[in-house]
Amino acid sequence: MPKPTFISCGRAARASRPLAAAALLALGLAGCAAPQPPPPPAPAPVAAAPSPPRQAQDLDAAVDSSTTAVLARAELPPAAAGQRRSIVIDPLIDRATGAETRTTRAMARRIAAKLQGEAGFDLRPFTQASLEAKPLVLLGAISGVTASGSLKDSTEEPGAYRIWAVLADLGSGKVVAHETAWVRTDAVDATPTEFHQDSPVWLPDRATAAYLKVCAAPTGAPIDADWQRGLRASTLLAQATAAYEAGQPARALSLYQAADKAQPAGRLQGLNGEYLAANALGREEEAEQAFGKLVDYGLAERNLGVKFLFAVGQTRFWPDKAISGPYPMWLRQIANRTAADNACLDVVGHASPTGPDALNDRLSLARAQRIKADLVAEQGALRQRTATEGRGAREPIVGNKRDDATDAVDRRVAFLPQSCRAMATR
Repeated sequence: MPKPTFISCGRAARASRPLAAAALLALGLAGCAAPQPPPPPAPAPVAAAPSPPRQAQDLDAAVDSSTTAVLARAELPPAAAGQRRSIVIDPLIDRATGAETRTTRAMARRIAAKLQGEAGFDLRPFTQASLEAKPLVLLGAISGVTASGSLKDSTEEPGAYRIWAVLADLGSGKVVAHETAWVRTDAVDATPTEFHQDSPVWLPDRATAAYLKVCAAPTGAPIDADWQRGLRASTLLAQATAAYEAGQPARALSLYQAADKAQPAGRLQGLNGEYLAANALGREEEAEQAFGKLVDYGLAERNLGVKFLFAVGQTRFWPDKAISGPYPMWLRQIANRTAADNACLDVVGHASPTGPDALNDRLSLARAQRIKADLVAEQGALRQRTATEGRGAREPIVGNKRDDATDAVDRRVAFLPQSCRAMATR
């Protein structure tokens, strides 16, 4: 590249030809008076870090390889000498359910430990105060896939698990790195954490969908606006859930309520949390009101999935009152709020994919019919406005055939608002 030519103010004044001297003097003085600013720094070149292998690894190796790659290959402008980039971790989730699991928590701990020893990065807590500095945000998810190296999600027993590590830059508003690794199935514990096991309602949540959009975005893509708008509420929910699981329901309730105010449109995690915290405090009336908000939210979303636990192979509820004790209140709220809205409902039973299909179909229908009978006992007007259906195991969310806490949502009962006119013609 040719060297730039600089004009000296003194040399211009001594030019032999007057016109040339005057021109050179004017140019030289203009250059001296208004120097051009240097161009903005170009993004740092992507480091030659290897991509994570496509074969399934144990969990720690997969997390290490994806974290190393996402930090080394991030498309960021060069940092000033001695500058450390602030980074926070938005809690990692299971893609199918939106819940934190034992494995996603283990992944987050491993990433945090790696970041604390990483030169050039300053790990900060996931709080509103940290977000004000426009940090990097690390997100991640895990999903069952058909085989190692595959990107195809599995709704049956997975052949491997895929994990994402994604870096979003709040300063630029872009995703700056995206890496994928694969984990062996025997290294994954999909058991939901305590809060998510206890939560009574599940449905495809908009907040989870926004988080997963960021996880799926390629490097250079803009950050999903819904996820970014919800970050303040997300920090409050993370703190509230930590308080609930630490046996601090009063603090948890206050934080869940603050999260609800931060995003009044409602978020499933916050509404579940308000119910659970009030229930843990023994505030029965407040807990019932909170469950009513969950019902309203699900009916507005036209999909309310409730995790009723039935005795194995039967239509009666699980006999342990610590589990099934609140069910009459849940049914009362569903019946009363459906009746008040003059809504019609399709009550749909689901089963996990174990056992013969014909048995699952019959059992899921019988459980839906039992739920309808309970609703009608509360509100007789629902007799003509409620239909039942058993879908067996045809619509699994997890599909791992374990029949335990990991796939409880596969055995849900869903309440789907319908047009009463359409239902009358069925």
